[in-house]
Amino acid sequence: MRAYVGESVLARSIERVREMFATGEPVLSFSAGKDSGVCLELLVMVARELGRLPVRVVMRDEEVMFPGTYEYAERVAARRDEIDFHWVYACQPVLNVFNRKLPYFWVFDPQLSSERWVRQPPSIAYRIEDLNIQNMVTHRRLRIDPSRLIWSVLGLRASESPNRSLSIFSKGGWAARREIHPGVRTATPIYDWSDGDVWKFVQDSGFDYNGAYDVMHRLGLPRSRLRIAPPTMAVASMRTLDFARRAWPKWFDQVCERLEGVRTAAMFGSRAVLPIRHRGETWQECFQRTCIEEAPRWIADRAEQIRTDCLRWHARHSSLPPPEVEPCLMCGANGGCWKSMANNAYNGDPFVQKFTGHGYHLKYVEPEFFRPGSGQWGGSPTW
Repeated sequence: MRAYVGESVLARSIERVREMFATGEPVLSFSAGKDSGVCLELLVMVARELGRLPVRVVMRDEEVMFPGTYEYAERVAARRDEIDFHWVYACQPVLNVFNRKLPYFWVFDPQLSSERWVRQPPSIAYRIEDLNIQNMVTHRRLRIDPSRLIWSVLGLRASESPNRSLSIFSKGGWAARREIHPGVRTATPIYDWSDGDVWKFVQDSGFDYNGAYDVMHRLGLPRSRLRIAPPTMAVASMRTLDFARRAWPKWFDQVCERLEGVRTAAMFGSRAVLPIRHRGETWQECFQRTCIEEAPRWIADRAEQIRTDCLRWHARHSSLPPPEVEPCLMCGANGGCWKSMANNAYNGDPFVQKFTGHGYHLKYVEPEFFRPGSGQWGGSPTW
């Protein structure tokens, strides 16, 4: 396990957890992944030491996760008296980047027969109305004194990606300076752990964990890519879909029946979710054809906004047109050339994961847009 001068990351994380108990009430936002599992054990260790058991845990059910994930969560909820487990679901929309016509699916969709769901929620689960995951941890839901600060504990680590690192440090380090809503701040006590630190802690302690990791590792998935997350949230998840198809074929067939586009993505990889440029066609022409002329109306409208924003931003620092392939360094990678624009606008970017900042005006696509009555992510209406 990596060490600072005179102490390990484990020792530092334990001190952070102690600080959270001293200043407020820690509540773990649990995903049943390895990182939130480590946070769970750290919270239990410190709470037992301080006489502050049980530890409050909240998990929002996403319906579609790798087998072993919710089985692990059920073991935690049912067998451990030192944990006050809140298993919630919101019938919330989840991104399905493999379906251009409808980029969301609804968890435990009330408009479908329950037989069509990939799985059923457990008996301890209860429904909440908040679609925004930031509203999952509240004083009222967890029966916490409103005058007490809640630390919403997240198993995020800076080593997972540059964006994760920037997100953590932009919030002020492991303990966020700003509240996500009144009386609630986020904390990432293992932000400085590596993959090796996580697995060493699991091995040395002998704690229970999600068995999906073992299955994926046996099939050859590198340790750095052992991630547990909804498999339709990002194009990059195609890398694990083929492993999932081989590891859990029955589950995979259920997911393909439930969600359009998943089987095609697993079979054809990036060709299923990226524009294909015709012979003799420029990337600008490809953008026009695939993202506007042949795209669903909602994608075409957003692609036109993306093009307007990209061209306006590029014109601020160059009199030349945007390059075809090599991104303009001043524009950034996502909109710095016609190829990047086409690749990143192809699925409409409904969650604004690509075209953000630098003068872009793209906003979230509200669930209400695709299904009247299904609500908004929170706050004032967006797009």
